[in-house]
Amino acid sequence: MGGKNRATPAHLNPDISPAQDEQSTLREPFFQDACACNFFALSELLHRLASEGGETPELSLDTPPAQETIRFQADASLGFPVSDISALEQDASGLFRMTTTFMGLQGSQSPLPGYYLDHLAWKSAHEQSPVSDFLDMFSHRLTQFVWHIWRKYRYHVSFRNGGVDAFSQRMYSLVGLGHRQLRDRLPVNHSKMLAYAGILANPGRSPEIVCSLVAHCFDLHLPDVTLQNWQRRMVDIEPDQQNSLGCYTIKNGEKLAGRSVLGNFVLGTRVPDLSGKFQLSINNLSRKQFLSFLPSGENFLPLAMFVSFVLRDQLAWDLHLGLAPDQVGIMRLGDNKSALLGWTSFLGEPGEHPSVTIRVRE
Repeated sequence: MGGKNRATPAHLNPDISPAQDEQSTLREPFFQDACACNFFALSELLHRLASEGGETPELSLDTPPAQETIRFQADASLGFPVSDISALEQDASGLFRMTTTFMGLQGSQSPLPGYYLDHLAWKSAHEQSPVSDFLDMFSHRLTQFVWHIWRKYRYHVSFRNGGVDAFSQRMYSLVGLGHRQLRDRLPVNHSKMLAYAGILANPGRSPEIVCSLVAHCFDLHLPDVTLQNWQRRMVDIEPDQQNSLGCYTIKNGEKLAGRSVLGNFVLGTRVPDLSGKFQLSINNLSRKQFLSFLPSGENFLPLAMFVSFVLRDQLAWDLHLGLAPDQVGIMRLGDNKSALLGWTSFLGEPGEHPSVTIRVRE
């Protein structure tokens, strides 16, 4: 009890606040139990803890040494290692110093001669060794390479919320959303677009793919989302292509062949077409979902822009919204939700499956 050079207890030190005392108390068991942790998992955890302030740059091999969050050093002991990590501490500047038992130039895993390793182990156990500090410069870089190689092929580890990490930016470029301004113009969850990178990179857009993407993006049940092809529509004929009595067309200085009644002669200014329009149907919607997909709802514009982005050919299409049977309410005049003319207003008892069709693109 009367020993000298003892440290002052934390609760008696006026320079340490209660919050710092509590934080120090929580860190001590964490550093003591660090030896039982996996090297890669602990390195990721320490890097994220140091990045909470927002000043730590993205993890990269090009990061200057002064801005690194973890400094690796090799364990000089010649004993058989029982874990990947033998010690972990944090200096006054906040830098974590991790002592590892692999990929070092000293210790039991080193390729150096045995007599040299014995000398380094004795120096490390009794006093600080400048040679060990010099070798740790190379051990730090070798361990960094191992960590980065492990991270490179584990996208779930390097991913950051919002897709702000470097690999996610490359994935955005793969689907045509590499620029930030392009992503801001698409009012959908950008992180979900990363999940569609493999599908959107392919040239084909089958009805099943479109329905799956819409259902996943807007949290709908896949059986409730269907697409009907070959919808009939009327297409306007350009004035210079309409039939006119007593007139003929000259192109490139040559008179074109006239139109025949049984061939290419068309009456009127419009012609029916079955190849340029489809209908996207979303059924069994709740009342809240139904209102959100109406032109006045918050999901209508995101859905229209999402479908336009997914389709390579900008075809005309209609949106068919179907309410669930138990979601129809009584129409009340003055109510913005139940008295929207043509959308939510029903006279008497509606049909078994009440629905509306909205023309999105002509």
